[in-house]
Amino acid sequence: MPLSPSSVLQLHSDIRQTRVSDEGIILRQEDGEILVVNDIAIRFVELIDGNRNLDELTDMLLQEYEVDRNTLADDLAEYASELISRGVLNITAP
Repeated sequence: MPLSPSSVLQLHSDIRQTRVSDEGIILRQEDGEILVVNDIAIRFVELIDGNRNLDELTDMLLQEYEVDRNTLADDLAEYASELISRGVLNITAP
């Protein structure tokens, strides 16, 4: 299923995440893979609840960070695609 602004995202069931100072750590328990990510990336992951679509997540982050909407939307789509390919995220609805 291709990623679009209306795609609803959900964390894979084996994912654990935490914030450490101004960075985040994402752990894939199934294979022991650890990702260290920046502040915006971990905040994006924290907001993923299986109910919000990518466009809604973008709007939420725009309220917290001063950044151009198109730039943020493009960056989040690219990051979400990477997390999907790594098995961190699933698309649950179009």
